[in-house]
Amino acid sequence: MSGIRFEFDPRSIPGIMQSRPVRGALKAEADRIAPRARAIARSDGLEEFADSIEVVQEIRPRGRPTAAVVADREDAADHEHGTSSTPRRRILGRAAHTRIDGVT
Repeated sequence: MSGIRFEFDPRSIPGIMQSRPVRGALKAEADRIAPRARAIARSDGLEEFADSIEVVQEIRPRGRPTAAVVADREDAADHEHGTSSTPRRRILGRAAHTRIDGVT
């Protein structure tokens, strides 16, 4: 090559993380997952749960942007992880294709 050298400056990470393209990519991925989560909830007969699913964006205290698909209900964690009286459904996890404890 022509001797071009690139040195990464770690101080640029916060600016990169908070840039419009990164925030846009996070939001786009969450926007892709949310309709799938709603469809899974509806197929499981949980219409009200499906209606509570939304995309939430925030900047964490140390500057990291996030875009998350959340169900804004008191019983959301019960449906996701299960309890003695509520079966584990993993609606959000299945929509995002994530694995927790070796279970899809």
